[in-house]
Amino acid sequence: MNIYRKFAKISATVGVLLSLGFINVRKAEAIAFNMDWTGQTLGYEAKGKFSYDETLVPIDGIVRKNDLESFDIAFLDPNGNLIAEFKDDHLSEGFNFNFDTATGKILQSGLWDASDGISIGEAREEGLNFWSVPRALFDGDSENLPPSPNPHVHLTDWLGEYPDLPRGFRSHLDVAFFNVTTKELLNNPTAGDEVGQRLVATKIPEPTSVLGVGIVGLALLIYQRKINFSKS
Repeated sequence: MNIYRKFAKISATVGVLLSLGFINVRKAEAIAFNMDWTGQTLGYEAKGKFSYDETLVPIDGIVRKNDLESFDIAFLDPNGNLIAEFKDDHLSEGFNFNFDTATGKILQSGLWDASDGISIGEAREEGLNFWSVPRALFDGDSENLPPSPNPHVHLTDWLGEYPDLPRGFRSHLDVAFFNVTTKELLNNPTAGDEVGQRLVATKIPEPTSVLGVGIVGLALLIYQRKINFSKS
């Protein structure tokens, strides 16, 4: 048997191993993103991760609650200490999340239960909750803040379960008005001109994997070394 036939035999064997799953090539379907948010008034943080099957994305390109494979979120106080974390939050009642795969952005400019809004953590009005509204929350704010629509998100301790935590905006732990500077929000000339930060998604790089062609090449390399060893 010449070298070409032997290599063909090795290649065929590798192909069989691949088809039977003995060589793990890559889980191409799973795609994951980190999440990050910082409050505009006191600096509370939200950090988390979500994933979905990229082969099962709806035609409109929007990944919603039922499309998620995982969703974990944690909230931290202004000093970076963990307040609470929620594993597989997408399985909880009242959860609302919408991710645009075309733009890579989390939709959060609408009402908390709308197709362009967000409500994560515990259920709204029932615990520690991160939620959105498309306008000024209090009618009285309209005199000081830019005209509606004025989308923003809140981090709210609805039941007062964390009485020792400072409140950054009315009854909320923190808030972020997307189109309003911190100076305008707090009516404080020294507060700075930063604008409210949305909950941001950042794709997690996929681990380097060995593909079929690379495996066949590796088999050839091993075979060539065997030949060289037998000649020595």
